[in-house]
Amino acid sequence: MRKFITLLSLALGLVLQAQKKDNFVGNWTANDGSVITIYIQDSSYHAKINDKVVLIQMEKKSDTQLYGGTYYDEKSKTEYEAKLKLTDSNTILLRILNGLSGKRMVWRRILINPEEKNSKLTLLQRLN
Repeated sequence: MRKFITLLSLALGLVLQAQKKDNFVGNWTANDGSVITIYIQDSSYHAKINDKVVLIQMEKKSDTQLYGGTYYDEKSKTEYEAKLKLTDSNTILLRILNGLSGKRMVWRRILINPEEKNSKLTLLQRLN
């Protein structure tokens, strides 16, 4: 009975965690190899590259779009309007708007090591 309750609690926790998952939150990589971390703070989305904040106060428009925030370009020391769009579950298109011109960047999700992904399954198997 104890194993059953433990297994049930673990399964319920995994289901709740899966429901809370946000498609934008996580680690991403740019074409230049930079690692981008997207996180939620004070109900808006932010992003850091190498521990420097580059996206601030992005708001969720839909499950695949963020808008309303700014992108900070450290080289020019300038902020630009930014929009993020998930083109698929592992790819983000970042549009930086600068008047009539703009810039586009593609970020790809850093996938979890298969061993880490399977560790939760292994734990469930051990409890049986």
